[in-house]
Amino acid sequence: MTNGPATGSELCPAKQVKTWFGLPNRRAAKGIAITAASQIILGYFTLFIQAIYPVWSAPFWPASGAAMAAVLLGGPRMLLGLYLGLLVLGFKFFWGPYPLWMAFVVPLANLTETALAYFLLRYFVPKFDPGLNQIRQLAAFILLCPWIPALTSATAIQLLLQKMGTIPPDRFLSEVAVYTMGNATGILLVTPLILVWRDLRSFRWRSPEGARIFGLILIVLTGLTFYSDLTPTWFTLVAVAMIPFGIWGVWMTGVRGATLACLLVAASYFAFDVPGTRPLSSLLQEKQRSAELSFVMEKKIQGIQDSEPPPRLAREIADQIGLLALVCITLLPLGVAADDLRNKVERDRLAMQALASSFWSWTPLRGYEIENPDVARHFLPWSKLFQPERDRGSLKIRSVDPGVHAYVSHWNVSERDRSGNPLRVSGVLQNFSAEEERDTAVAQARLAELEIQTLRSHLNPHLLFNCLTGLRALITQDPGRAREFSGSLARFLRAVVDSEKQTCVPLSAELAICRDFLELESLRGRPARLDLHIPPEDGSVPIPPLTLVTLVENAIKHGRRNGGGPLIIEISSGRPEAGRLQLHVRQPGHLQPPGDQGHHAGLDLIRRQLEMIFGGRGRLTLSESPAGTVVAELQLPA
Repeated sequence: MTNGPATGSELCPAKQVKTWFGLPNRRAAKGIAITAASQIILGYFTLFIQAIYPVWSAPFWPASGAAMAAVLLGGPRMLLGLYLGLLVLGFKFFWGPYPLWMAFVVPLANLTETALAYFLLRYFVPKFDPGLNQIRQLAAFILLCPWIPALTSATAIQLLLQKMGTIPPDRFLSEVAVYTMGNATGILLVTPLILVWRDLRSFRWRSPEGARIFGLILIVLTGLTFYSDLTPTWFTLVAVAMIPFGIWGVWMTGVRGATLACLLVAASYFAFDVPGTRPLSSLLQEKQRSAELSFVMEKKIQGIQDSEPPPRLAREIADQIGLLALVCITLLPLGVAADDLRNKVERDRLAMQALASSFWSWTPLRGYEIENPDVARHFLPWSKLFQPERDRGSLKIRSVDPGVHAYVSHWNVSERDRSGNPLRVSGVLQNFSAEEERDTAVAQARLAELEIQTLRSHLNPHLLFNCLTGLRALITQDPGRAREFSGSLARFLRAVVDSEKQTCVPLSAELAICRDFLELESLRGRPARLDLHIPPEDGSVPIPPLTLVTLVENAIKHGRRNGGGPLIIEISSGRPEAGRLQLHVRQPGHLQPPGDQGHHAGLDLIRRQLEMIFGGRGRLTLSESPAGTVVAELQLPA
């Protein structure tokens, strides 16, 4: 934070140019280039698959997943890279019998799809974590990103193609289904893969986690290799029997393993041909001569007929891509849930170790199971940690080691049999020293609160006495001003009482009380004026109530007036270092000697209040600098 408003040097054109063309924008340009390249590479890969399937829409579009990941990691600026990459792809794809303008229009469908998915995710999950570390965030991603945006872009582009005569009306719904499932599956498969493995180079493959991932890859590849119509029946049975091992492997490796398992299943679907199990098998034989990027355009020009009815084939493709989407929807939540559970267990373990405590459970068959072995060794096997007749409670347990503090066992009976005997009990063992420390901290906090209230009780009568003295004098001298004074006094006292309900108040609220106090002093015939130099950002800094009011009151009492004009009291703020605020209250006058107890009583109360609230981080000092100007410096954490 700065000490005041922005200066001209902070707004100079040179620094603007440096900021615009600096490292953040070079990084953004790099991200845009990588996004565009990924769209071109994955787009050409998809067109090979599309050439094999005799439908206009791509049955699988991984570029949608790469686009979604790029925008989540790099922000909306990556949409430019998405459009540029699809534009280059469109020039190659649509060059020939199609109008050139389609190369500029068709990419807008995918652009809208990605932008809509990003908006839905950011709107409904404002603090979305691209690391996919929580099951709720993954659920939001699965529900919001793939389906509605993909259906929107599919409908828009198919309406355009139908209007141009490229897609006959009877194939509209089947093409929309293929387009939607292809793009949605690309997002489900590729986006989590990129988000989770973007730090691939720093992953420790030789660690136990790396070994588990290699094991999962081996299990999945073995199962996929065994599953084929050319292999004996028992091979297929072995592959089916390996499914539970694959699921267990995903559970052990978390979301990293889940994304790799989905990738291997998808790769096997498109790369490893299983004869007779899906349309790809027959199409590889019948459409081999047309398996190139321009298959769709050549079919339109040369009048190549499909070997199977396109609508039925499109439905089959949508169904099979839907199975791939189902695999992703099943494995990804399993992996994230496993990571989330392990993280919670690790946090609980660290918390229990820090508190010298432990969770425990009890069943009639297994007896007591204390998770923390360092805590378990303090108890004999037959120690009783709960009372069977009570559903919940606390019990003080002595350790077998006399030199160790006792423990407090908090328990809850979660299950009983028909006779009322406990069947399952869980609880927490907490070191009694932690209980004592907590009680001591609570007692100290209450004591500090009482002392702060006592300090304020010394401040308030002092202010109230001065105000009532002024009111009494005005009643005898000027009854009209006395009525005005009593109204201002009521407003001032109400603000003072409201401020006492909080340990600290904003600096702006304290300054408002100071203005009311000066208005009262002016009505008493002691005019004073505040000269404030407080930046707006400092107005929210917390300050103990009545601190500045007391300093302003001392300034009015001991300040020197020149002639008959008002006393000028200057209050300014500054930040000598980060996390620290300095307030200065200046008035003309001379510093009073230390023996003047009437002058220093209120200041001593302020110092004690600062010590109680901020410890050594709050400080009040007085000085005369320059000569003839008294400065009260208040240092506060901010």
